Amino acid sequence: MSAIGTAVALWTLILIWPAPLSAEDAACCDPMGPFSAAETSARHPATCETIGAWIDRAPDGAERINLTISGVLSFVGRDDALAYLVMCPPDGVQILCVAYQTNGMQIGDAVVFGGGFSRAGPDRIILDPCLAYAE
Repeated sequence: MSAIGTAVALWTLILIWPAPLSAEDAACCDPMGPFSAAETSARHPATCETIGAWIDRAPDGAERINLTISGVLSFVGRDDALAYLVMCPPDGVQILCVAYQTNGMQIGDAVVFGGGFSRAGPDRIILDPCLAYAE
């Protein structure tokens, strides 16, 4: 791995590493769930198997919340500015991570997403901004 790749991987890990549970997290989110206050990571990420049980339990309100989820990439794409990473099979809840780079990730890679939660339909979630790293 190049020095730049190593630096990107380390910064990604630092940015999404779970912080101690704050009062804001406790007020916003179930501490056993995959949601957390903005700019933090949940201690218990969802998976493709469990996100269906959590999607309707997302915290309400005007404040941004984050979702942390681990799973396998089912799509990797990009345009001139952004990367688009999709996790989970199409017959369930799918999560789109909008990031700046793919960091060499490929379909089938086990990854973790963490980012700003937005529900885009009954079975669709968008995380924007989103950080993704290999599991």
